[in-house]
Amino acid sequence: MKILDRESLLLKQVLAIEKVELGEGAYVFVRQMTGRERDQWEQSLMKEVKTKKGMGEFVRSLEDFRAKLAVHTVCDEHGVNLLKPNDAALLSMNMGAARLELIVNKAQELNKITEEDKEDLVKNLERGQSEDSTSDSPEN
Repeated sequence: MKILDRESLLLKQVLAIEKVELGEGAYVFVRQMTGRERDQWEQSLMKEVKTKKGMGEFVRSLEDFRAKLAVHTVCDEHGVNLLKPNDAALLSMNMGAARLELIVNKAQELNKITEEDKEDLVKNLERGQSEDSTSDSPEN
């Protein structure tokens, strides 16, 4: 085992790419994200809401969670992303949940997104939905 120096740390890492069978002979490739892409994906899960005092506050939003993850990880066989961030809503509306879940499961595995990470996202979302929230979600 060796300690990495600055040059080694800054070299472009080869990211893992795996084929995901979607049924009916269809497949896609899914890859690991870079640190920057992971940050961008996590930022895409933030939504600004206005409080009663008119102040902006950022809270987690799980809207299109799966599609946003797919957008950051679906690629061609060379690792080049096929989708753009603003494709998430359309992907979420047009792709069946079972097929999207196959992509997301592989993306989570490759990028070490654990069930605990997902639970933290939900907890943060619930904490952010205060009485001051302007969310249009129905109350239970």
